[in-house]
Amino acid sequence: MCSEMYNAVLESWRGTYAWWREHRGSEDEKFPAERSQSHYDRVKMFTEVRRDHPEWGRLSVKVGRGVLCRFERTVQSFYKRCAEGKKHGYPRFKPRHRWRTIEIPDATPSMIIPPGSPRNQSAVWWRLAVKGVPRLRFRDKHHRLATALGAGARLRELRVVRTPLRTEIHAVVKHPPCDIPVREPVNPVGIDLGLKYRLVVSDGTYVPARKPDRTRIKRAQRKLSRAKKGSNTRKKGARAVAKAYRREKERAVQADFRLVHHLVNAYDGIATEDLNVAGMLKSKMFSRQISDQRWAALNSMLEYKAWKAGIRHVRVDPRRTSTTCSVCGHRQAMPLSVRVFSCGRCGLEMDRDVNSARTIGVRGFGLGSGGTLPDAMRHIRSVVRRLPPTGGKPQADIAEQYRTVDSGAVNYSL
Repeated sequence: MCSEMYNAVLESWRGTYAWWREHRGSEDEKFPAERSQSHYDRVKMFTEVRRDHPEWGRLSVKVGRGVLCRFERTVQSFYKRCAEGKKHGYPRFKPRHRWRTIEIPDATPSMIIPPGSPRNQSAVWWRLAVKGVPRLRFRDKHHRLATALGAGARLRELRVVRTPLRTEIHAVVKHPPCDIPVREPVNPVGIDLGLKYRLVVSDGTYVPARKPDRTRIKRAQRKLSRAKKGSNTRKKGARAVAKAYRREKERAVQADFRLVHHLVNAYDGIATEDLNVAGMLKSKMFSRQISDQRWAALNSMLEYKAWKAGIRHVRVDPRRTSTTCSVCGHRQAMPLSVRVFSCGRCGLEMDRDVNSARTIGVRGFGLGSGGTLPDAMRHIRSVVRRLPPTGGKPQADIAEQYRTVDSGAVNYSL
């Protein structure tokens, strides 16, 4: 029903423009604003649809409005790409087997019933209660939803998402605004991203490069290629390929969480490179290796987790970090084949990646405890995120906690 409604709205949107283009008076005439339907106009039309079609009347009105909100985002994204001169990506029709999400905007707390309440006698499972939508039960992992709602967050949207492995419920909440203090880091580090090593920390820690295991994916893909097109065997094979890709993605995300958790617990200031990963992936030489290391996802996760833990995360200019001395700021030309940095001014010798990580740390937090930077390192382009509340802990106690963490050089194999 959602896909049929989306396709009908898209057909109306396309048909209105096609009719005007056929009957317009001149080539220079612009599309009249009175023929353009707004989101409010579509919501009013949906009220008439609910009155004429009993199947939509038996559903919650917010389910249909979720479809209209999704169409509005699609159209606005299309206009934005056209204005920016990018590839248009014209909106397409959605077949029913490709519609995997039910959106419920402006959700109310009564739609999710916590366990142990009069309407839900279960001790573990939560219940989803939306008119017309099948009653679903779900588990609140690590009590995140209960904690957010208990802290005063407002429920804004619910999404029922069908993935190849399971059906998930995504809850979007809005936290109340709060005054976030900013403090200087005591134990900051710089992190260099690479291909030989996924991460190199300025204290000498090396994280080996990530090597995804695609054995199941290749096996499922071979079975799919041998199946006859249009057969049930091919449909089963396609589902097996989707499940294999989903499992590999979830393994990668969990490994990233473990790595980021260690970094956030060990340091109270993290500086990373502000890389243009999307532009780097356009290269045909190292695009596959860069994609396997998940640089963009790791940076985004690290920024979010650092904000949540109450530490500072800084993104610095990545230019010439590996060819700049982390002590005196001297720059020198170095081919990629040279893996040991030897400064021609101060005589510093160390691994090239470690020197790059230290240079990133200097650009983000300065020499020593927030000291001045050499003149050669003045070109800083960083974004400092504000810190979340510390949950009542005094700032001195948090600083002492980070001082006592052992941040020795350890190799982590994930």
